[in-house]
Amino acid sequence: MFKDKEEKLLNQITNLITRMNLEVLVKNLVNCGILVLSMLSIPLFAQTYISDFVNGPITDRPIRILQTNSAGDDVYVFDPSTMEQVGYIPNLPHNHGATVHADGTHYYFTNEHDYTVDVVDTRTFEVVKKIPLANGPHNLSASMTARKVYVAIAREPLIQVIDMDTNEIIANIETGGGVHNTFVTPDGRYAVGGMIGVSEIIAIDTETDEVEFEMSIPYSQNPFTGGVRPFTFTVNQDGSTRSILVNVGGWHGFWEFDWKTQELMNKISPPDGSWSRMDQTADGIQSAPSHGIVVLPDQSQVWHSSRATSHIYGYSFPDYEYLGRVYIGNPAWITTTPDSKHLWVGVSGHNETAVVDVEKQEVIKRFPVGQAPKRIFTAIMPADWEGEAP
Repeated sequence: MFKDKEEKLLNQITNLITRMNLEVLVKNLVNCGILVLSMLSIPLFAQTYISDFVNGPITDRPIRILQTNSAGDDVYVFDPSTMEQVGYIPNLPHNHGATVHADGTHYYFTNEHDYTVDVVDTRTFEVVKKIPLANGPHNLSASMTARKVYVAIAREPLIQVIDMDTNEIIANIETGGGVHNTFVTPDGRYAVGGMIGVSEIIAIDTETDEVEFEMSIPYSQNPFTGGVRPFTFTVNQDGSTRSILVNVGGWHGFWEFDWKTQELMNKISPPDGSWSRMDQTADGIQSAPSHGIVVLPDQSQVWHSSRATSHIYGYSFPDYEYLGRVYIGNPAWITTTPDSKHLWVGVSGHNETAVVDVEKQEVIKRFPVGQAPKRIFTAIMPADWEGEAP
């Protein structure tokens, strides 16, 4: 009997030690950022906005640049490694936003004519599904970790959520007003919507689709500012979100807000003397002098467009020292390549896509595209993606 109790006690101690060691192991794995379960379930490539601090430099992945054409019915596809057009996707009327499936199998485009999200095969460019929406959309963005697409509904106060595995709508998130843009933080944890009319931002936890926070950017009459246009994110060394950089309506440049507190940190504009009256244009401003912003993946620079002066402007990060400007000609949205060497810009007034060498600060190539190109997106594909079909 004593031996039985001894064996039982020994088993309990062994189990306790095993559990303790397991807990220590798990904590160590988490701290190292290589939790086994996460590795099995999360694709290791970046979100809509890229940061080396999330996954490390991504240099071994096929990349595609998607140029949408807001007044047309087609999308142009480019390979930045060869600086060549490699695809053309027709039959997408009034396409607006673009993103890519976590497995690299499909592109997603908002269709402002049919009020749908059109799902396109990345190899054949065939539209394989049209997902009906509650009302007219604007932009959309994807969380690769959550395997969800977040669609900005402009004609209703709503963000609709699409499950990538079923291509069905699984959630409807009410907002304070019609949503102009959605963007996902580089770590994939939050989908963020921006509204023009009510000038608000809403942050959504991509795991639960619950609202994390809401914030307002009040309209001002002196000078007239307000309305949330494009925005992007900066990150901390651990990959978590540091701040939001927002193109605010009426402001030439961007405002920076702290992610945790939502407090205003900086208001950045091109310095006096960096542009002249000869640069000024009213072509397509739509109360937004700046309507495009990007942070380089290595977190060294920030660039924003200036529809008011036909240039893009660059600043060092995090101190925002002015670096210079590049003439584009009515620039809209900006995206970047994962190596931080090039910017790709939709040139809405010229029906072009411009490629900018960051180091040289000059346009090195221009591609003719469709009507009123604005939204432009960097699609990072899985390493084993086979490319476009012959």
